[in-house]
Parts: sequence; structure tokens; C-alpha cells
Amino acid sequence: MKNTSDFKFDFMAGFSVALVALPLSIGIALASGAPASAGLIAAIIGGLLGSWMGGSHVTINGPAAGLIVIVLEAVNKLGFKGMLGAAIVAGALQIAFGLMKLARKGLAFPVSVIHGMMASIGLIIIAKQFHLMVGHVPVNKNPLMLIAEIPMAFTSFDKSVFIIGAASLALLIMWNQLTWAPAKKVPGPLLAVIVGAGLASFLGMDSSKLLSIPADVKSWVIFPEFTSFSTFDFWKSAITLALVGTLETTLSAAAVDKIDPQKRKSDLDRDLISKGICNILSASLGGLPMIAEIVRSSANVSFGAKTWKSNFFHGALILVAVLALPSVLSYIPIAALAAILVMIGYRLGSPKHFHHALKIGKDNLTGFLVTLLVTLSVDLLMGIFLGALAQFAVEIYLGLKLRHSLKASYTVEKQITGGNLMKVDSALTFSNFLGVKDEILRLTADKKEFKLDLTHSPYVDHSVMDQINDLKEYFQNVGIPFQVIISPEHYALGVDQLSAVKKKLAAA
Repeated sequence: MKNTSDFKFDFMAGFSVALVALPLSIGIALASGAPASAGLIAAIIGGLLGSWMGGSHVTINGPAAGLIVIVLEAVNKLGFKGMLGAAIVAGALQIAFGLMKLARKGLAFPVSVIHGMMASIGLIIIAKQFHLMVGHVPVNKNPLMLIAEIPMAFTSFDKSVFIIGAASLALLIMWNQLTWAPAKKVPGPLLAVIVGAGLASFLGMDSSKLLSIPADVKSWVIFPEFTSFSTFDFWKSAITLALVGTLETTLSAAAVDKIDPQKRKSDLDRDLISKGICNILSASLGGLPMIAEIVRSSANVSFGAKTWKSNFFHGALILVAVLALPSVLSYIPIAALAAILVMIGYRLGSPKHFHHALKIGKDNLTGFLVTLLVTLSVDLLMGIFLGALAQFAVEIYLGLKLRHSLKASYTVEKQITGGNLMKVDSALTFSNFLGVKDEILRLTADKKEFKLDLTHSPYVDHSVMDQINDLKEYFQNVGIPFQVIISPEHYALGVDQLSAVKKKLAAA
């Protein structure tokens, strides 16, 4: 009975997610400078193969908005086939990362840099897709200049494109605000492309402004090239895809574990290896690189998914749709897809993220802003590198000693109750907490109580406060008493409950 019940829930969840993923996969592909088929190939392979190979339970694999900027840059510099070659190398690197058990290292990456990275990607998506949404041909290519050019788009646009793009965006905004449960069962992106297609037909829109995708699925297959293998641009693209894809997959899987009703834990290394294999296969056939995608995964959980089979059904149903109804896709206006991506970009780069970064504290805001501004003005890889460097410099300024930057200083005492007390006397930051976390998990394997004494720690950063909060929730779920002791001399560097804390009189 249980298996039958799981099948029903997984099939319905997979069906619902497929309705969301179909237009998103196409839109992400077009925004990445790739054929529409590339997004569909990635979604199908991510579902059919990645579902049972992966180490997670209810995540959904597929092309992601978070990789648009990287893929587009790779396509511009290497050509689409060259990008496919770089994606294959990126997949091989991800397999190597997983085999070396490095997936969990992504959880130790500074939260400020990750948020800055996603916000910058959101703004770049808006900057590029807004002009497509209204039918304006921009003069500039730099993201900052494209943003500055948005007001000009209202003085020079294509009327029919503007009507469809504006109507699709308005519908998405309205649908996002609805609270009526029956209406929420219809995915906003699907409704946007249906309404957009209807308007395009009514307005007699030219076919050049509609989606063009070959009906013969065999023609979707495009083989990669490695002619640029020895160039800097090739390896920069491959390494950036591998690093960002690994970060996003690891963080997404960990985030979905938190909302999994059964509170299961993903095998992050196995999941990363599966993404590497899927990325190699996808790129070999002309598909985009993929990750464990957080928005679709969250929707999957909300639709009642129980196991990895919902991911499988999502891929299978997309395959059935493109095989059975290939001609229907040609009615979708590009402006409607652009509107969907503008909405996604807004969610990533929303002003609330800037406000949240400020609430956490100025120490967090530094890494966030450096990552954001460098990414917008230079590129994503440089933004991540300089953002992490800036965040590390802030940690040093606030109390982290270089000798403790990779290994924190602490002692462990056995308690009368049989539990353990860990006393930390160095700063705890994103760069040194993973070892501490592993030791905590080792010491609690016997399910005895555990106390983490931070009274002598001069500084505990936001990334660590966030992970300590995760530990609290985890221990509560498994029934292990867990207590964190902070000195009255500690004060928060922001107003958020997970803001970094600093001791008034820093320890030597």
C-alpha cells in the first residue's frame, strides 16, 4: 500500500513539476545563447538518469537560471559546440570532486558571496531579458550598461512584443500573489506561455518572434567540439561551470533536505558524481549543463513528492510532451519566455536580498557587495574570487587569526552525564568551521547531549551561525540535546537572528 501511495504522489508531483520545467528549460536555453532543444535535453536526462543515480531524495535536476551567465559567456567566446566541450570537462571535474568527497566543502563557502553571486546573476538576467521582453534592441552588452538602457526600451520597442511581454509579466506577478489553492495548482510559467501564445495568434505575430524548434528530435543532437581545449577561455568556462554548478547543486540539495517532510539527508558526494555524469551525457548530445534546481525542487516537495521517482517522472513526461506535441512549441512567443526569466531574475536579485544582507551586518555586506559589483562589471568567476577574498579579509579584521584560518582551536571535555562539552577559543568562520562541524557530528554519534561553548571565541561569522542553527534543527529532529553557550560580552553585528557575533574584548 505504501509503494502504491508513493507512486501516486510521485507521479502527480512529477507531472506538476514538468509543467513548470518545460517552459523554464526552453527559456533558460534561449537566454544562454543555446538552441531551445538544449534545455529540454538537459531536463530529460536530469530526470531520467540523474533521478536514480543521485544521492538526494526529492530534488529536481535540470538547467538553471544560475548557470545562464556562465553558459552565455562560454557560447560567446567558444561557440555553442565549444561550450559543450567545456561542459563535458566540467562534468568530469564534478565527478572528481565527488570521488574526493569534496561536495560538503560547498557548505563551508561564505554565505555572503553565494548571495552576492545569485543577486548578480538575477540582475544580469533582468538586464538581458527585459529588452527581449519588450522588443527593444539594446546598444550595449555590458550588464551595467544594459540596466542603464532599460528606460530607453520604453521609447523604442516592438508593439506586439511589448503587449505579450507585459501581459505575461503582469500575469506572473498576479499569479504569484494568489492565495487560492485551486489556482496555485496551475503553474504560472505554463499559464504565461499559454496566454502569450493566444495573444500572439490574435495579434498575428511574425514567426520570427516565436519559438523555433525542429520537430525532428534527431536534429536536436549537436556534438561538442574541443578545438579550443588548450585556450584560457575554454578552461575558465569549464572550471567556472564546475565550481558554480557544484556550489548550487550542494546548497540546493542541502536546502531541500530541510523541507523534506521525512527529514532525510542527501548523499552530497554521490549526488555530485551523478550531476557530473549527467552533464557529460547532456553536453555530448547538445544539452545544457544541469544542477539540482532549488525552485523546481521546492515545488516538487510542495506537490507532495515522496521519492526520487518524481524527478524521473518529470523527465519522462517532458520527453513524452516533446515527442507527442513538437509543433505546439512553435506557438510560444519568445517575449513570454523572456517575461518568465525576468520574473526569475527579480526573485534572485530582489531588493529584499540587499535588505537582508544589510540586516545580517556590515561584515556580511562586504562580501555580498564585492561579489555583486565585480560580477556585474567584470565576470562571475572574478566576482566569486574577490568576494571570498574580501570576506576573508573582513574575518581577519574582526578577530580571525591566520593560524586558525583553516583549523579552529578548541578542546573537548567529557561530562558527568556522558555527553561532551566543546570549548572554542578561536574565531569561527566559513574557512575553519567544517572541521569543527565534523567533530561535533562524530562526538554525537552516541546520541548523548552536546554543549558548544563559544564564550571565549572572539568572533563567529554569519555562515557559522547559519550552520549552527542547522545543527540545532538536526539534533532536535534526532532527539539529541544540544546547547550553544555564548558570552554576555558577545554582541550581534546585525539585527538578524543569525547575524555574526563579536566579543567586546577580543581574545588574544
